[in-house]
Amino acid sequence: MSTVAVTWTYEKYLTLGDETRSEIIEGDLSMTPTPGFSHQHVTAGLLLILGHYIEKTGVGFIVTAPTDVILSDYNVVQPDLLFVAKNRRGIIKERGVFGPPDLVVEIISPSSHYRDVHVKTSLYERFGVAEFWIVNPFMKSIEVLLLSAERCYALFSDGCLMADGKEKVVSSVLAGLTVDLTEVFTESFIAEG
Repeated sequence: MSTVAVTWTYEKYLTLGDETRSEIIEGDLSMTPTPGFSHQHVTAGLLLILGHYIEKTGVGFIVTAPTDVILSDYNVVQPDLLFVAKNRRGIIKERGVFGPPDLVVEIISPSSHYRDVHVKTSLYERFGVAEFWIVNPFMKSIEVLLLSAERCYALFSDGCLMADGKEKVVSSVLAGLTVDLTEVFTESFIAEG
């Protein structure tokens, strides 16, 4: 018996209900497992740092997953964090963000490494996400990728928490923001079992 591949659309995705954490990439549905403690610890740290900057400057809006980002009828993702600039608030609707955010953050988990680093990089490039952060809690590192005029990502800033603890990353989209990795990865650990 052969199976017929089902192409998922945003309309069909809506039938899943709010209880299911899932994404559609190129019409393929993938269920997203609940993130582990280390992942959520890093998410909370980044949310505090970015949220404080955004509140202080009033430049836009930041939210965490699960928030749908509808890039097209066949591409619906839930980045770990996303930022939309105030002048683009029109893409924010109650059901999600309809169009590319200005900045997305993906925090790598062992089960999502390939999708987050390879598949989503290509997707975010194609749909015009201006800045993409890849956060690796296991390496205690952050790579900040900036979209060029040719719609390709180039490394804008990267940092890995070294023994001296002085590594920082900067953002282009959030001008003037510097993130000290010691603040992101404080008490960060890879939880046992």
